[in-house]
Amino acid sequence: MRGRPGAGFTLLEMMVVLVLIALLAGALTISTRPDPRRALLVQAQRVGLLMGVAADEARMRQEPIVWEANLHGYRFVVEKGDDRSTITGDDLLRERAWDPALTRLTVVDLASGTARTLVNAEAPPLRVNAAREWVQPRWRLELGTELASVTLEFDAYGHAGPVQ
Repeated sequence: MRGRPGAGFTLLEMMVVLVLIALLAGALTISTRPDPRRALLVQAQRVGLLMGVAADEARMRQEPIVWEANLHGYRFVVEKGDDRSTITGDDLLRERAWDPALTRLTVVDLASGTARTLVNAEAPPLRVNAAREWVQPRWRLELGTELASVTLEFDAYGHAGPVQ
């Protein structure tokens, strides 16, 4: 066999290699980019689990516990008459920030159909009682950011599940 003068790669071979590199880079970028809806769903499910913990805590303390949330974050508050105090010293029921911050927060009472929505960061927080009874009111939580939104529905037993 004779070697070509100026042996090297042809233009076609170079193009094939560049296309393969671009495809691999694209696949890597897609697989490593976080899904904003998934991150929001994880936060909503955390609220669902913490509401169950707060209901158990309210039963043990025999005191009402309220979940308060705004577009920046949420906290659990114990109410004793006119006195309200944020729960501190409890790693589960501590105050938390939404990450990323929300642009819309809605709580819907499914029995009455009443919806309360926050779209202003300076508005007063929405409040939901952590029921001390074993059968709880059904409600829906809707979280939204600029990139995604999720809906979580709470059944009569306090179990939360995503709404498709």
